[in-house]
Amino acid sequence: MDLLMSDVRLFVKAVEVGGLTQAADALSVPKASASRQLKRLEALVGHTLLHRGAGRFGLTGEGREFLSTAKEVLEAVNQALSRLSDTNEALTGQLRISVPGYLGRELLSSHLSGFMAAHPLLKLTVDVNSGRVDLFREDADVAIRVGLEGCEDLVARRIKRQILVLCAAPWYLERHPAIEKVDDLAGHFFLTCGPERQAMEMVVPGLDREHIVRAAGVFRANDPELLLRLACSAGGIALVPLLCAKAEIQGGSLVAVLPSFELMPEELNLTYLPARRNTRKIRAFVDFISKALEQA
Repeated sequence: MDLLMSDVRLFVKAVEVGGLTQAADALSVPKASASRQLKRLEALVGHTLLHRGAGRFGLTGEGREFLSTAKEVLEAVNQALSRLSDTNEALTGQLRISVPGYLGRELLSSHLSGFMAAHPLLKLTVDVNSGRVDLFREDADVAIRVGLEGCEDLVARRIKRQILVLCAAPWYLERHPAIEKVDDLAGHFFLTCGPERQAMEMVVPGLDREHIVRAAGVFRANDPELLLRLACSAGGIALVPLLCAKAEIQGGSLVAVLPSFELMPEELNLTYLPARRNTRKIRAFVDFISKALEQA
């Protein structure tokens, strides 16, 4: 009995998405065929690789040991296929990109036309969202993410450092004591995308260290533009990317708080699955956008 790459691919996908049925859907394989493929692979290996049954799915000890080898085999095959097909032929098919809303509008919009002009036969789809897509479930080919949290099993390529700013409406600041140092931030209302903290603590990420201040109130949201709207209506001090707040600060509806205080920038990363690192359309987009943002 010979080893079939389709069987190995199905096994790895089942582990990634958490089920044989989901793997069959992702790979467009009939569910009955998926079950036969896994049984064929297990017969060849000589061990049960996956526990499966009512409400039970997971790797066996032998399956866990085989998984690392299976991934290496798939990676080697993908790289070989990529090298063989790496020609000057035009890119075709579809490329799906996931990006947070403000980055799509403020960062990518001015560069995408150049990429589309260079690859006119490639269909580009951009999903602008506020959440994180699951690349293992193939919601997108490439995702732009802030920070590295949740990227442990992905290839992450840093494309830019994002400057942060503390800002508030002038009429909010007029009603509160002057802020001249970080400690003066205590007792204010904050608007942030940061993680939950104990009580009413606000984390101010200084370049030197994290400063923890006791806030009068903290509002959290995963959408910086929502925080900006609240800040403009005197809802508090917002900690947001400068990219988002630049227009409001220039227009005077917001002012920078502690402008001389250096905040730790956030990293923007392009992420994609390790098994697809040599896919031509992904490599072309990653290289193009990385170069474009370096010069921005």
